[in-house]
Amino acid sequence: MGGASNALTWGVGATEYANLISAGFTFVKVPESIRFELIGTLHPGCTAKDVILYILADHARKELTLNRSMEFGGPGLASLSIDERATLCNMATECSGRTGICEADDALLDWIIASQPHLSREDQSRKIITADEGAQYDGGVHTIDLSNIVPMVAHPGDPDKGIPSDPTNGANISDIGEVSINIAYGGSCTAGKIDDIAYYAQVCLAAKEAGLIVNDDVEFYIQYGSKHVKDVAVSNGWHQLFLDVGVKIIDPGCGACIGAGPGVSTDEHQVTVSAINRNFQGRSGPGKLYLASPLTVAASAFTGKITSWVDDLFA
Repeated sequence: MGGASNALTWGVGATEYANLISAGFTFVKVPESIRFELIGTLHPGCTAKDVILYILADHARKELTLNRSMEFGGPGLASLSIDERATLCNMATECSGRTGICEADDALLDWIIASQPHLSREDQSRKIITADEGAQYDGGVHTIDLSNIVPMVAHPGDPDKGIPSDPTNGANISDIGEVSINIAYGGSCTAGKIDDIAYYAQVCLAAKEAGLIVNDDVEFYIQYGSKHVKDVAVSNGWHQLFLDVGVKIIDPGCGACIGAGPGVSTDEHQVTVSAINRNFQGRSGPGKLYLASPLTVAASAFTGKITSWVDDLFA
């Protein structure tokens, strides 16, 4: 997640963490890099989750991403909020990458100063890390046109089993066929941030205005990523909106992503559409779990089947 703020971060296991506590430092091999040059802007029904699911389906191969630092940059990055950039970096692990890191820009500096007003903008600017001019990338440079991304769904079993987002063959979410669901789950570190909650609220508001509540055959769970996120949801009226349309709210914490708490399937015949980061068989219960964006998860909760979001969906 820290890669969204231009920081080099990576996960550690229990043994390495214990050594960090004991010694105060750890050794790390500087990873090779692979760059994703983002251009264009996303369509309204797409989010950063669709972008990373596309990258997973099309680029997450050992010869490209294994143990490499996935660098995200280019003019298209400016169109993504810091929360959305965190989604890209968060799921670098699913690509078998060592970490993900985003280029810094004015939007990042604005975000840092807004949350930490005691910091100096000039001082933070000096701490920005950028690639050297003419830098060579072991994994190559790959251009991702955000305007070509369509809503993505990863089939159960592996995050990289997504529908290729190829605009030349008209691929879209309907390519998976009609998939009825029993559970819709929005949350986790990947999809429990403020912007993610705003996406759920966008769909829920449209549903409420259309006189709809969550489908009778679906349990729709939203779990806030932190107390701060919950406080924002309450102050914006989103929390009450969710309750009004039949969403089951879960307080902040790790949940269905690690097989804990509400939102976990209890039967192998159950089908879940979820905004979490990984869908390995059995991780979130015995049922089948499809990965999708917050918009798709919320839309599906009201239709009862995996459905991408468009503004007039409930018209």
